[in-house]
Amino acid sequence: MIPRNQNVTALDMNEERLRENCSIENNCNPNQGKDIPMSADKLAIREAQWNDADLSGIWDLCRQSFDAYRSCTLSEFRELQRHKWLTNPARTPDHPFGWILFNRKDGIVGFVGLVPVRLKIGAEVVIGAAGHTWVVSPAYRGYSLYSLSLYKQLLSWADKHFLLNTTSIETTSRINRILRMTKIPVESFDRLLLWVIRPEALVQWRLENSSWNQWSRMTARRPFAWLLKVAARVRFVGHKRLRFHDATLPVEPVKVFTDEFTKFWEDHKHEYGIATVRDRTFLQWRHLDVPAIMGAMHVFACRDNGRLQGYLALIERYRQKGSCPGHFRVTDVFYDRHRQDVVCSLMNYAFEFAKARGCSVFEVSKVSQELGDLLRSQQPYVRQADSWTYWFKTPTPELADVCRREVWWPSGSDGDSNLF
Repeated sequence: MIPRNQNVTALDMNEERLRENCSIENNCNPNQGKDIPMSADKLAIREAQWNDADLSGIWDLCRQSFDAYRSCTLSEFRELQRHKWLTNPARTPDHPFGWILFNRKDGIVGFVGLVPVRLKIGAEVVIGAAGHTWVVSPAYRGYSLYSLSLYKQLLSWADKHFLLNTTSIETTSRINRILRMTKIPVESFDRLLLWVIRPEALVQWRLENSSWNQWSRMTARRPFAWLLKVAARVRFVGHKRLRFHDATLPVEPVKVFTDEFTKFWEDHKHEYGIATVRDRTFLQWRHLDVPAIMGAMHVFACRDNGRLQGYLALIERYRQKGSCPGHFRVTDVFYDRHRQDVVCSLMNYAFEFAKARGCSVFEVSKVSQELGDLLRSQQPYVRQADSWTYWFKTPTPELADVCRREVWWPSGSDGDSNLF
């Protein structure tokens, strides 16, 4: 719900204070509490509106807080929000654009939005939403009551709707736990699987974005660049190749999603307990119509004797602050689970495609336990991401029981994942 590359958190407080302010029984009136600044006694919360004034205020707020939006123009930001909400095929009249925290003096000082979603949960299709971009202005970020009042708008909405939070920083995860949201039951979900093809690019980028950045200028020059390259390649030796042998099914690029993909979903959805609905409308919206602001999307389909057997989506991140150069990430994989050769062929193709385009890091994350176990046979570099998981809240105990009982099939195309 908050971009991973942000430099600051929405709020930072100890566990005891979190529990006090996050109490479910607490109405959390934003105009009460000892930690309210005198200059902000007129703060209020309302639904965000789809108009120029609110969009401009939210854009300015996001640019203050997230690296991903620093160079984003207002026009680009509007298109991205239009895609997330206005043209989202899952949107209904029950989906507000989001909520804002504001006052007369400073205008919009906080925001949290909704990305409508459609999920297959057991035998039913459930329309819900994922929260996104929970942010509070730096001037108000220290006052936990405001941040929590804004966040609780999501929880109040979830009293009648299914809520799935798909990106969480550490503080957000702590709050989700205290507010009695439920973490999805997928073992090892918080692992990033990385194949480091050009480790010197990764190490150089990490240096440039650390307290050691003064060393990055030296390591960019000879002979230090050569020494860095040798040391980095020794460090990541054995984590640079993904190749499943005997997986040679034909794979081709996808330029448009047709009814064939809807039929494929209908034919195979019974294999998946809980998953995002993947009909052609969703796939076109999610993978091919998304504004190319932060990266370029690529989609590949695998066929056997001309018949669709599965597909994979890959994002090629643009070079910008907070993003490693040459970073490719798999965002969606869907296939006939009885055909392991299909997913292996897709992975082989995507990896070679990325290498040919100058890939330095090939990432697979937010996948099921089944797929993760298969990919770990390819010796990726495994990075722990403790706070990165999904949290959900259901409007009924019956739906909660189904969510705990069924097998989840998450992906990097759920909710606001990889929508920035």
